[in-house]
Amino acid sequence: MRFVKIIEKLPKCDVLAEVGCDHAKLTQLAYETGKCRKAIVSDISAACLDKAKKTLIGYPQTEYYVCDGIPQAAFNADYIMICGMGGHLISDIISRYDGSAGLLIGPQSHAETVRGTLSASGYKIIADECFKAEGKFYDVILAVRGSQSLTPMQKQYGIGWQDCNEALYERLSIRLANLEKGGNKTRAEADKIREVLKCRK
Repeated sequence: MRFVKIIEKLPKCDVLAEVGCDHAKLTQLAYETGKCRKAIVSDISAACLDKAKKTLIGYPQTEYYVCDGIPQAAFNADYIMICGMGGHLISDIISRYDGSAGLLIGPQSHAETVRGTLSASGYKIIADECFKAEGKFYDVILAVRGSQSLTPMQKQYGIGWQDCNEALYERLSIRLANLEKGGNKTRAEADKIREVLKCRK
């Protein structure tokens, strides 16, 4: 379910790159759904790359690289996926990239950091969704080259926070309940969350 939601956001393209591929299940799904013709997959771990090769054995057009960050070969990709890592690590990878590919990002944490880095790195977020899968909440962000200034609320809760879908509403309701136990020291964040939650009422 989580992988399906992520790949749904990927536009159809010729060449796709996946950074930090691990077992490359996302790339496999992209192939299976006709989202790409060729893929470049990379991971900092050679052992993970071996797992990826087994997953993608039926796709001989795939290229593999052991690399910390985005490999040079991926600079010619149409889209680059970076999913399953923390937001700070993803932000570091993005900040070292100066190519033109679109980015499909699935941070495991600190999505607000990723949004800020995208804006500062010359990217425009065109899709930004919170969703729930297997009992956990996730963010998926699609960005392309372009200029964009984000408000503090957009950076923290997503560019479409005013639409506040069901998953975001549930996630923030849980967060608010926890903050309300903290008293005055958590009031500022709690007030921002209440502003988002009002959009569903």
